[in-house]
Amino acid sequence: MSGGVVEWRSGTVRRLATGPLCRFATAVWCCLLVATPAFAALELSTDHRSLFFGLMQPGEEKALAQSGSFHTEVTCASTGGVTWYLKISLLQPLTSGAESIPFENVGWQVTRTDGNGTVVTPNQFQSFSATPNLVYISGPGEADGRPVRIQFRYLLKLPEAQVSGAYQANIRFTLTEVL
Repeated sequence: MSGGVVEWRSGTVRRLATGPLCRFATAVWCCLLVATPAFAALELSTDHRSLFFGLMQPGEEKALAQSGSFHTEVTCASTGGVTWYLKISLLQPLTSGAESIPFENVGWQVTRTDGNGTVVTPNQFQSFSATPNLVYISGPGEADGRPVRIQFRYLLKLPEAQVSGAYQANIRFTLTEVL
């Protein structure tokens, strides 16, 4: 990791790049991919890293929005001067003991942002997949270090043939300057 500095704080990963080479930092719940000019920084923080829907029965549908209209708030900031992208994924399918639920039964939705960029799929739930889903593309003026907050809620549809249980998983957010 020569040529750079990584700061790890509670709930925050920050990478200060010192050259034009790609850098990669990861944590259990988020990762940063940086390809930036000297001294540019990307910062990503979140308030909730896990999904826990509690005990559910076959055929039940439940939304997760612990803070009223949202469950997770992600804050992104970049000083790179170029467009950045936020992606979301699950580290593994939701599980309860030995039982698991396919990705397509778990959805995410952006409920609000204070940014002026593009929410890729506004006002609708999108299913998770095995690869990261593109969530947000930064807009003009969002690469000058100003934080952008993006709020999410989640939906689980427990299939009729699924065993009842308390299903949970961890979320991964990825902030990158390359698509």
